[in-house]
Amino acid sequence: MALLELKHTDISYGKRLIVKDCNLTMNQGEIVSIVGESGSGKTTVIRAVLGLLPGGGKVTNGDILFEGETLLNKSKDEWRKLRGTDISMIFQDSGAMMNPTRKVGDAFVEYILTHEKISRKDAWDKGVEMLERMRLPDGNNIMRSYPFQLSGGMRQRVGIAMGMTYQPKLLLADEPTSALDVTTQAQIIRQFMELRDEYGTSIIIVTHNLGVAAYMADYLIVMKNGVIEDQGDRDHMLHQSDNAYTKKLLDAVPSLGGTRYV
Repeated sequence: MALLELKHTDISYGKRLIVKDCNLTMNQGEIVSIVGESGSGKTTVIRAVLGLLPGGGKVTNGDILFEGETLLNKSKDEWRKLRGTDISMIFQDSGAMMNPTRKVGDAFVEYILTHEKISRKDAWDKGVEMLERMRLPDGNNIMRSYPFQLSGGMRQRVGIAMGMTYQPKLLLADEPTSALDVTTQAQIIRQFMELRDEYGTSIIIVTHNLGVAAYMADYLIVMKNGVIEDQGDRDHMLHQSDNAYTKKLLDAVPSLGGTRYV
């Protein structure tokens, strides 16, 4: 049984159709990348998977199945149990999603206590352990810091640590490296690969960077104007696809010394 399936899924905001006839099947331990320019519908797809469409957005046709069960008629309580445990999401700049007036530890402890009945001290210790697993030195110090006191890469690791606290089966990552410098991007990407290898986590990463997608993903989906323009495994997409838009995206990836790295 597939971990996640989107079957002929349409997503609309009001009367406006944003994503049309989206089909996706992914298995446990796979990394799928959704690539495309801004406004192509990439983020809308993963927000629909997590039931977090903003502004009255909803799935208007088709189905989204997680481990064979539809996600479209979950109650608020069912979503609360699912989010953060079986399915987690990491945003473009995790620091921007945190309350700047609250310390990291306060937010992390509250997050843990919404999912687990343990003491605040045990929740704090669990947060410290997760931060240090994500290669953040001195987790206690980071827990006592405000988000603005951390670098972009550190904030993003905090977001990954929170998202991985309950070792979810599926991790949704929305442009997780776009706000970072190139060196930090590489570190975060390696960390995602390690999550898959260590925990068997399936990952959907949304990005406009085809270089990142090509390095990470087993399977690539190219979207344009709310429609899947092209899709296939990495080798097919990089070397055999005859889709004009995919070729255009590949041509836009910079080369170094005449050598192309995708």
